[in-house]
Amino acid sequence: MRAGLSLILVLGWVSALLTDEATIRLQIEAEVKVRAPRFRLGDIALVEGGQLEQRERLKQIELGASPLPGQTRRFTRQQLLTRLRQHGIDPATLQIQMPDTVQISRPAQTLAEDALVQFAREQLKPLLGESATEWQLEGEKTASIFTLPEGTLSFQLMGEPRIGTSMATVQVAVVVDGEVRARHTLRFRAPAHTHTVLVRTGETVQVQVRVEGVQLEVAGVARASGAEGEIIPVYIPTTQKTVRARIVERGRVEVIL
Repeated sequence: MRAGLSLILVLGWVSALLTDEATIRLQIEAEVKVRAPRFRLGDIALVEGGQLEQRERLKQIELGASPLPGQTRRFTRQQLLTRLRQHGIDPATLQIQMPDTVQISRPAQTLAEDALVQFAREQLKPLLGESATEWQLEGEKTASIFTLPEGTLSFQLMGEPRIGTSMATVQVAVVVDGEVRARHTLRFRAPAHTHTVLVRTGETVQVQVRVEGVQLEVAGVARASGAEGEIIPVYIPTTQKTVRARIVERGRVEVIL
């Protein structure tokens, strides 16, 4: 009798162990973090038990849109049960351990406007020289802060800077982990010059071109007026092209390559 009772207890224990191992268990904490624009069950839950194929299927179930970087949203137990049923999964076959409401947050990093402005100025230096530091950001500069997803941050120049006699425009893409997350257009106004205009519209000027240490000169026609150091368009009759050139002195300009 005792032997039979013992056997029954052992078989019951083994059966419970096997049943528990075959049951998939989901554990979700009260506060979780996600990083992708949309989150899946595997992003917020610890999935254990069952077969590997079953676990992977559960992990891939999409649950909804993630909050914006730096913000939070709520996700409820009832929402989870609804998503499971929509994917043909009976919640009763799972062991689900989670609070009624889960707080989901998305980590972020901040970007101050100063970093954007500095990068844009660096792109102007090859064209304007050190005078690029004198060009002022159009409008009142603020300490604006942009919120972006976590990751490696970098800047990317979009096209060539556009430079006129009084205005320069630089378009910058903000990149996080190789993906463009924002685009900004920065406009700089040329500094006020008190010295005399050296070149006037329609005047013939000598155009200097420096290529690999060799200096060439050709005649051109100024398409705008300007003072020393300013950039103006100059038409070259021999090539029938218009180039950007910096005014060096009266009647002489230097091509910006």
